[in-house]
Amino acid sequence: MFGPLPTLHRLVLVLAALVVCLGIGFWFGAMPEIPLNLRVGLLAGAATGVAAAFALVHDFHHRQARTARVRRRHG
Repeated sequence: MFGPLPTLHRLVLVLAALVVCLGIGFWFGAMPEIPLNLRVGLLAGAATGVAAAFALVHDFHHRQARTARVRRRHG
């Protein structure tokens, strides 16, 4: 989705997606109205976080590799 990013930015996006999804999973697991226990909520949040992180940092466009041109001076 965000395409090729520097490594630090990809790491921050992955960590943010995992933290947010784990928090939502914890919240769903801790709510007494929803019939989930805490462990299932955290596992579902972790799985969703991994999927969201992959979708955020994966480049779905197939790009051709660019070859670097080297100019050599003879002299």
